[in-house]
Amino acid sequence: MAKDTSKMDFIQEKVTPAVTKFVNLKFIKCMQAGIVACMNATMIGSIFMLLMTAPFPQDSTWAIARAWREFSAANAEWLNLGYQIGLNAAGFYILIGMVIAVCEHDKMKIANNMVMSVFSFIVLQCSFLADGGLDIGFWGAKGMMAAIVVGYCVPELNNWLLNHGFKIKLPDSVPPFVAEPINQIFSSIIVVIAVFAVKLGFGYFGQTLGGFINNIFTPLFSASDSLTAVLLYCILVRILWFFGLHGNNIAGSVVNVFLTTNLVENAEAVANGQQPTHIFNSAFQNWTTTGILAIVLAILIVAKSQQLKAISRISLVPALFNIGEPLTFGLPLVLNFDIFIPYLIVFAINGTVPYLACEWGLMNIPYLSVPFTIPAIIKVFLMSMDFRAIIVYLVNMILCIAVMIPALKRYDRKLCAEEAAASEAA
Repeated sequence: MAKDTSKMDFIQEKVTPAVTKFVNLKFIKCMQAGIVACMNATMIGSIFMLLMTAPFPQDSTWAIARAWREFSAANAEWLNLGYQIGLNAAGFYILIGMVIAVCEHDKMKIANNMVMSVFSFIVLQCSFLADGGLDIGFWGAKGMMAAIVVGYCVPELNNWLLNHGFKIKLPDSVPPFVAEPINQIFSSIIVVIAVFAVKLGFGYFGQTLGGFINNIFTPLFSASDSLTAVLLYCILVRILWFFGLHGNNIAGSVVNVFLTTNLVENAEAVANGQQPTHIFNSAFQNWTTTGILAIVLAILIVAKSQQLKAISRISLVPALFNIGEPLTFGLPLVLNFDIFIPYLIVFAINGTVPYLACEWGLMNIPYLSVPFTIPAIIKVFLMSMDFRAIIVYLVNMILCIAVMIPALKRYDRKLCAEEAAASEAA
């Protein structure tokens, strides 16, 4: 017991403050806001892409498949527009989210910082003009990392310049909506000069900012799309939850930019008639949370103690919609060493089974963004438009329940004994 107490003291005094400090770093919080900002746009873009590319074999004679293909062909122009602006502009929406987050954190005016950041992003990312129009290929997956850098650095530079006197001081009688853009004209000019200096520097080597950053992170992108990465992610998230920390937010602050990029690249591949290649992406990430419902169902099967019966009733409906907090803090899963090992195994299975199913061709790789709260058995189908995903989900669920039942039985007997002792004492 003393040893366990010592471990808990170390976690609470050393580990938890360090993790909390990292999560609360300004850049990390702003990056999270940027990634979240593109979520709804990617979901809407996914709908347009699904309407544009019927999820049926080309030789399918099924009536629905024929009708879908005919609809897609007849409306290809506006469906493609919705896909391009919704999903293939994800980098642009991340930029907007980043700028807003930085400005709100530093209590800066948003308008001019947004304009300068958009201007800078386009200048730094655009390598040429095609047929007299602007090439927007860099707005999607290729531009996400650059969007994070520009969305953070441009407002920071502009704010630093303003705080160090690079502005025009106008009389108080000038209306604020007139004074604000004039006040920032000097800082804006310096930002533009800096942006074009960076642009010319990369241009000398035939590069864009996004291309340079992507080359640096290519090994991480490759490493992030592996079974090892999936297992490390699943286990890390659950260890953090075990200690009462929001594992998804903490781990997501590091990996979500890679996973979102992988998803957008998958969607681009499908839209171009190719196969998606990145298994571990932000849609696949939904598979890693299915263990919550499995644990609740296992409790319903074994529960005899009043505590587990109550927790199963409270947790079932939220778990159906992928909300795990009632179970995590009610069972509790937090600091519950009685079920810690099977708890980790369950979520490792959540990542391993669907990953191997994709790798072995037993189901399609997810390529569509869907709302988190859709029941998982429906969501796994919508993410890949493959009915085989439902079979994989059911197999995964059975395995997880089977792993949890022995540990929950032991824990339930312990609770029954405690309840009986408390009843006798009363």
